[in-house]
Amino acid sequence: MVRAAALAVLALTACTEIEPFRCERDAECGDRGRCEESGACSFADASCHGGRRYGAYGDPSLVAACVGDETGAIAALAAGSEHTCARGDDGVAWCWGSNAQGGLGFGDVALASAPRAVDGVGGVVDLDGGQDDTCAVAGGRVWCWGAGDQGQLGDGGDRDRTAPVAAAIAGDDVVEVEVGDRHACARSAAGAIRCWGANDDGERGDDDKDDDALARRPVAMPPARALSAGSRHVCARVDGGAVWCWGRNQRGQLGRPGRGRGAPAPVPGFDGAVGVAAGGEHTCAWFADGSARCTGDNQRGQLGDGGTSDRDAPAAVVGLGGVVEMALLDQATCARRAGGDVVCWGQGGDGQLGGGAGDRTVPAQPVALPRPAIALTAGQRHACALTDDGCAWCWGADGFGQLGDGAGDGTGAVRPVLLACR
Repeated sequence: MVRAAALAVLALTACTEIEPFRCERDAECGDRGRCEESGACSFADASCHGGRRYGAYGDPSLVAACVGDETGAIAALAAGSEHTCARGDDGVAWCWGSNAQGGLGFGDVALASAPRAVDGVGGVVDLDGGQDDTCAVAGGRVWCWGAGDQGQLGDGGDRDRTAPVAAAIAGDDVVEVEVGDRHACARSAAGAIRCWGANDDGERGDDDKDDDALARRPVAMPPARALSAGSRHVCARVDGGAVWCWGRNQRGQLGRPGRGRGAPAPVPGFDGAVGVAAGGEHTCAWFADGSARCTGDNQRGQLGDGGTSDRDAPAAVVGLGGVVEMALLDQATCARRAGGDVVCWGQGGDGQLGGGAGDRTVPAQPVALPRPAIALTAGQRHACALTDDGCAWCWGADGFGQLGDGAGDGTGAVRPVLLACR
């Protein structure tokens, strides 16, 4: 009996040491299953935000959970050119999409079509994505990862980084960071702006054309209250509603005639703005009465004035009211209105307008979101909204998995990101 009992204990021990099942291919999950990046099988379930639920086998922490719930509740979204990131309520950063040069914060894959947590930085309060890099604010400091060839990580070097590194910025009171193609800028609680990285078009706010991997001095302008970086230009809103812009101006995105310049200057047509957003080569601002104006590149109708001619001074967006937020793509524009609906216009060939596949020169039908939106973000050819239930939805190009639904098939439909809802 003793020997039999001992054998039973050994058998039980052996059972408990068996590794949880991990799939590698959809075929291992049965006819209706899908092998997720977590190595667990999932099955269709309309009650889940992402439409799928994990099965009974695999990692015990995932069994019967909705796919995406492992992220926790999401508080904010931020898009880079071909990737997207989110900030959780718990301060954890999650990224997905193109991982060229480590822009997602890890180095083991070329892309991720579903969200993955960024290790090495916690307590994130703000973040933004660039062309192949990402920066976040945590503990009053800036942390960056990804492409560093032009000093855009701000760490004093020119190496790519696949994990967060601290940017060398004076003080520890940063509250906002904005990232352009190959440059970035940070705003302190007092309103000082410091920029680093490439400066071919004066996007750092000075006339020094050399790259600089250090944020050496504040941009010479009044204290700022909000910041937005475009491809190669930057705009900031100051007290009283004046908007100052600097950098590239080949298409009129600075709201005035002439070539680009490093010295910031106010945009007359944006006086009284309550918000400003910069895109590829265009800029928009919105006002307390709910109206919006845009300037710059208009090849695909992204200024919303009904035409396709560039503007070097702000023009009113036609038929648009109730605007409380705007997010600009490369050649398209989206606006969130007070009721929570989202409308987009401009280039639409990749589905980045959230409905249809053609260009539009004025706002039209709202994006088909299931709930009112409370925040927007936009990359080069995709956009995302956070709805009032804490769910994330994206539309547009998905060739690198930047929509975050695990598909990466680029159908252009509005699709849920595999992130938990509140």
